[in-house]
Order: sequence, then structure tokens, then C-alpha cells
Amino acid sequence: MTIIYTPSDVQELLGIDAITLRKYATHLEGHGYLVQRNSRGHRTYFDKDVLTLRKIIEFTKQEGMTMDRSVEAVLALAYEENNLVTEENNSVTFKEEVPIQTINDGDAEQNTNTNELLNRIEHLEEINVELIKLLKEKAVREAKQEEKINQIWKYVDRMEHQEKERGLMIDEETRKQIAAAEQKKWWQWWK
Repeated sequence: MTIIYTPSDVQELLGIDAITLRKYATHLEGHGYLVQRNSRGHRTYFDKDVLTLRKIIEFTKQEGMTMDRSVEAVLALAYEENNLVTEENNSVTFKEEVPIQTINDGDAEQNTNTNELLNRIEHLEEINVELIKLLKEKAVREAKQEEKINQIWKYVDRMEHQEKERGLMIDEETRKQIAAAEQKKWWQWWK
């Protein structure tokens, strides 16, 4: 029985995120490796695919190994050993066949266009993730600004209230002084 893994299953198995998995799959497809897709066009993975991805991850951790070089090395090893990759004691042994896509000239152009479109879609997905992140950051900044504005309004209201109280106190003090001045004059009325 063949187990079919979803991208989220593979991410969990390999400890990588969705963007990294898409990047690995795109590089593999760019080198002629066939990653199966379901009826909706989403990638599906088999045990051999998971093992291939695991090997690529191991290779990329080595100093001086780029993504392309790692993919080429893993696929070269698979090709040399009957196009199959499995893992056993951290060494490469080969048991299942890795399907390599063969195409004719008409299909090659269509496949190139499809790959370009897929790359563009993945790029747009990455941009969307970045935009969502930026929008969340903007919302947080706006919330902080709104909170500061509310604090300023409260301060202004408090200052206006204090000013009003001071005005009332000054009016009361003025009335008292006027009353005191008028009281002094009652005995001085004959002068």
C-alpha cells in the first residue's frame, strides 16, 4: 500500500514550513523530477519524495551547497543507483523508482510555460504572505496611534476641566475681593 502525504504532512515530517517545501518541490521539478499533483493541482508526496526531500535538506546544510547543487547531487545519486532514493543509516540506498518525466518538444514548451506560471503563482503567494504580515504590522501601529490619540484627548479634556475650575476659582476670588473692597468703603463714605 502506497501512502500519499499532503504538503502539511511533509512539512511536519521534515520540520520545514510551506514556503520552504514549495521551494524544494519547485527546484526538483525544475530538474525534471516529477512531483505528483492531485485533481486540483496541489502537490502530493510519496515516501520516495519525502526521502528525496530529506536528502536535499541534509545536503543544503553542508557548507558551500546551494539549493540547486543539493538537488542536482541528490538526483545524480538517484540516477546512478537506478533512479531510486531511500534512507538507511544516513547513507543513500536505492529501492523504489523515482519517476523522471519524459517530454516531447510540444510538451516541453507547455511544461516550461506551466513551470513559469507555477513559479509566478508561488512568488505571488510569497508576496501575499509578506503583504499580510505588513498589514498586520500596520494594524498594530494604527492601534497604538489610536491609543495615543485617545490619551491626548483625555489629557486635553482634563486640562480643559482644570482650566474651567481655575476660571471659576478666579471668578469667585474676584467677587470676594470686590465684596471686600466695597465693605471697606461703607465707613469711608463721608470722605
